[in-house]
Amino acid sequence: MLGSVAVRCGDVPARLPSTVARRVLTVLMLSPGEVLSTPRLAKAVWGSCCPATASNQVRKAVAQLRQAIPGAGAYLLTDGPNYRLNVGAAESDLVEFNQRRLRTRQLAEGGAGAIPLIQELQAALSLFRGQVAADVVDGDELENGLIRAAARVVEERRLAVQKELISLRLRSSPPALVIEDLRDLVAQHPLAEDLRAQLMLALSLSGRQADALAEYAEIRTLLRDELGIDPDRSLAQVHEAVLRGDAFSYLHSGVPARYYEQPAVTGLDAGRHLLTPGVRKEPVKAACTLPHALTDFVGRREEADTLLRIARAGSQGPGPLLICVDGMGGIGKTALALHAAHRLAPDYPDGQFYVDLHGFSPRERPREPAEVLQVLLRSLGVETQRIPADLDSQMAMWRARLAGSKVLLLLDNTASEAQIVPLLPPGNGSLTLITSRRRLYGLDGIEPCLVSRMSSGDSRELVKRLLGGEPESEATERLIAYCGGLPLALRLAVAKLRSRPTWTLSHLVERLGDPHRRAAELQAGDRSVRSVLQLSFDALTEAQRHALCALALVPEASMDAYGAAALLGTGPVEAEALLEGLLDVNLLEQPHMGRYALHGLVAGVTTGAAEFEQFLRGGGRRSALRRLLDHHLAVTTRSCLLLGRPDGGSGAGPGPAPHLPEINSRKAATEICERELPAMVEVLRACEPEEFYVPAAQLARDLRFVLAPEGGVRYETAGVGAPGGGAARSPEAEEYRTALLGLAAACRNVGLLEEGARLTAAALGTGRARPGGVRSGER
Repeated sequence: MLGSVAVRCGDVPARLPSTVARRVLTVLMLSPGEVLSTPRLAKAVWGSCCPATASNQVRKAVAQLRQAIPGAGAYLLTDGPNYRLNVGAAESDLVEFNQRRLRTRQLAEGGAGAIPLIQELQAALSLFRGQVAADVVDGDELENGLIRAAARVVEERRLAVQKELISLRLRSSPPALVIEDLRDLVAQHPLAEDLRAQLMLALSLSGRQADALAEYAEIRTLLRDELGIDPDRSLAQVHEAVLRGDAFSYLHSGVPARYYEQPAVTGLDAGRHLLTPGVRKEPVKAACTLPHALTDFVGRREEADTLLRIARAGSQGPGPLLICVDGMGGIGKTALALHAAHRLAPDYPDGQFYVDLHGFSPRERPREPAEVLQVLLRSLGVETQRIPADLDSQMAMWRARLAGSKVLLLLDNTASEAQIVPLLPPGNGSLTLITSRRRLYGLDGIEPCLVSRMSSGDSRELVKRLLGGEPESEATERLIAYCGGLPLALRLAVAKLRSRPTWTLSHLVERLGDPHRRAAELQAGDRSVRSVLQLSFDALTEAQRHALCALALVPEASMDAYGAAALLGTGPVEAEALLEGLLDVNLLEQPHMGRYALHGLVAGVTTGAAEFEQFLRGGGRRSALRRLLDHHLAVTTRSCLLLGRPDGGSGAGPGPAPHLPEINSRKAATEICERELPAMVEVLRACEPEEFYVPAAQLARDLRFVLAPEGGVRYETAGVGAPGGGAARSPEAEEYRTALLGLAAACRNVGLLEEGARLTAAALGTGRARPGGVRSGER
């Protein structure tokens, strides 16, 4: 590796079979002992231009390497779908180089003198035959920068060893003997201030003070012309020492030589630079940029315990740990992640970092990785003018600074995997917590932590803590129901209440009673539920927005892919793809496998969007509800036949319903009707404005038969009173109302009190029929 990539078996060179095989071997050699997935190997080989056959080509390349290299099977190991190269110093010059660096550190810590340290460093440098992986790194066809960046890190370690060797020689032999070597290094790295400082010291100690000052003048001019900056304080101190004629005292008051990286840290994960004696640098202190945790954080015990368990178990694993905390906007992801981060902070003594990536922020674009790396590097104490301009170099510096460290990184409000991959810390033992409205499970080894609705008990405790007393119990329960387990909604509601001294909790709850106004009403200052959720809505595709508009017609009602297909006017496969896409961005919930539901507040935001108005103007509501009604009626018709109803539920009869789940037994018929009952109730309630009275009444009668096949359900309509304030009703509307009351009674008889109440309210709300009664074409 420390030159052109080559393999020898004894004295016989092995022929590498292909360019892909050479690159795969290079990646594995740069990461000895590390488990690498096939996608990661593919990305290292092809970058962002991976062909469709990349995974197959990687596997083929591994097989070729095992055939081409005798005995490779003992070193090139398969770990499930992943690969690992298990080599030691006897098999890899890179591993030997790292081990010699470790040996130097151990000798220095044991108090060894300069000579054994110099011998060990010289032996380490003698392993290099040229540029690292020269034949792979060179060439324009290598579009991806991962291999090149990894090779660059090894070259930086080589340079660090060269600097350390020169520092030892400066202190233990005539300084004039190192001047030639230093001039060679300065010529290769003209902007390296530490090398120039060493050269100035060597010249001054050799009696060439004027030459030393000339070197300072040259680099100061270069830095100003090339970078627009002045020399840093360390180099200025060397300049002052040369002016005073005090180079000897300065050299011998420098920081002792120490190595801080572990030899197993690989090029892909970078490494920390050596501290160079003679150029004094302040050690970087462990930084903490975490915001304060919420003082009134409540509940989430299960999610918090899950986070802590995963983090503490993963800290003993073979690589850095990634945890994605995801959920809908306002659900409390950041609060939970910060709560966990503060509890975990003592486990990560080398630093705890926080960055808001603005993935979903009003008036803010998602932050680019290069911009974030600048923030993180400054957190580590790197001066702004020292931070490289290009992303690859920033990544190398970030990883080099953190190699061998144990840090916690919280990346909040993330938009995509691409935004965070360059920011991940290297090595073992570090933890990256990610929060996102999207389910970012495409990263290797990521652990998911889904944050769903806050429980009623936790919601009650949060309201109690925010109000500072015992609130009105009935109003509290209604507030909790209206806020749907969304902590942001509860906080905004209480904040609004506290800002209105004359309001009562009951008055606030009454204002939240209209579901169409609810999301807009939950506002305090610049924050509102509508603005938070609107950001997620705006990020959807046109097809996803249209689907959300249709789903908002029956909020909170769970449905399967067949029901969604009817509602959306597609096939079940297409409907499921849309539902899964909305689930991935946490705008849908999945209460059970294969079931999907829309949160009431998301529905409220959707119905207030311009797209929903267009949906209504285009007749979307009427056609979607009719398709869903026909679907449910086809399900109940089939179920009633199997359950023994003589007419099979005939009467209105369903319209076309091409996609139905399999219903082939009495048990299946009962189960599907019971499962779909809450959704069917919502459809029945939504049908009245469209005057789908006849098919809706038939659906209600079918469901009543399923719930009470033996009959015997008693209900009265005479004393209920005329709906709509005594308005006249068409016969179809009266039939619809009577069927709803019958189904409501059946629901109450079997303990479905909530559904019964909803149906009764819908029946009492039935208004006058529109002119002409049932519309043309309706049954």
